[in-house]
Amino acid sequence: MNDETKNAPMGATVGFPCGSCGSQMAYSPAHGKLYCEYCESVAEIESPTVEATEYIYYPNDDHYEAPNWDEMGGRTLTCPSCGADTVVGAGVMTATCPFCGSHYVSESEATPNIILPETMMPFRISREAATERFGKWVKKRWLAPGAFIKGQHKAELSGIYIPFWTFDAQITTHFRGFGGRRRVVRYTVRVNGRTETRTKTVIDWYPIAGNETMVFDDVPCAATNKIDRAMLKKVGPYSMKVLHIYNPAYLAGFFAERYSISLREGFDMVRDSMERQMISRIEARCGYDLYRDMHYHHNYDEVRFKHILLPLWLSSYTYRGKVYQLMINGETGQVAGKSPLSALKIGLLVALGILAVGGLILGIMALGG
Repeated sequence: MNDETKNAPMGATVGFPCGSCGSQMAYSPAHGKLYCEYCESVAEIESPTVEATEYIYYPNDDHYEAPNWDEMGGRTLTCPSCGADTVVGAGVMTATCPFCGSHYVSESEATPNIILPETMMPFRISREAATERFGKWVKKRWLAPGAFIKGQHKAELSGIYIPFWTFDAQITTHFRGFGGRRRVVRYTVRVNGRTETRTKTVIDWYPIAGNETMVFDDVPCAATNKIDRAMLKKVGPYSMKVLHIYNPAYLAGFFAERYSISLREGFDMVRDSMERQMISRIEARCGYDLYRDMHYHHNYDEVRFKHILLPLWLSSYTYRGKVYQLMINGETGQVAGKSPLSALKIGLLVALGILAVGGLILGIMALGG
């Protein structure tokens, strides 16, 4: 990488010309460097690993204390079909949307006061490795049609950096209500002139109140509304502590989505999760069987956030006219996705289940006879 490109500010639109042949270089996960596909030259990317800086956030008034970020290097394209904003490398004029597969040429207006990432996790899994993992995943879809398993489908992988918020917080919760304990009591009744002993469960209720403090660290929230969150969770966790300082060279040949979930929205999403965990801890520590009329007041202190980019291979592949989504973790290679189902295989499975149940019933009847 030449000095002019290396030292360009984040707001500059820069390319990465090869020092040997002048062609544009792209980031290669296999090399961990910029790579020229024409002459196979490589260039180092100066981006040391750091523990990502976290900034104070005040959720009550949606205010944060953080330095002003400059604009990222590259251009922002907006998909006219699904509305996704993605940042692409310099010189890219057209693109295929990694979320819906649409082809488009559309540039967004500059967005003021946008929070941009200082740190990121570069792709570790190459396109070739991701494609291989996709093939292995397909072969394990036992209920998929045979043609699908044999590869008679179209799948194009797009490498995209997904925006994430992570939050730290200390929560102190005051609670009050009632805790109940079950106990079994015996009692007698007269039935047809005879005395019978029976049992029943009763609940004794006790007033409870107290305070509990819990500390949360790096609770993640994908800052995008363009992908399936449940599927994203299945591709497994990312490393979020030690990351690379943001460098536009890592975007060469890849996309980077601009966040569509605001800082406030992201915190509200993780707040629900943190408060549920706090309530579970309170109930576990109080040790009652049941709870009723519980009231909780949560106080947040030392709320901090960071905005980071994490790598994901994304594919919206088509099989017999229907679109299916697939995700591959760009750091670990973990795969999650949806595949078509074979009506014939499902029918055979159901038939086998019916036969198995019928055989079991006949066996029981034979033993009883």
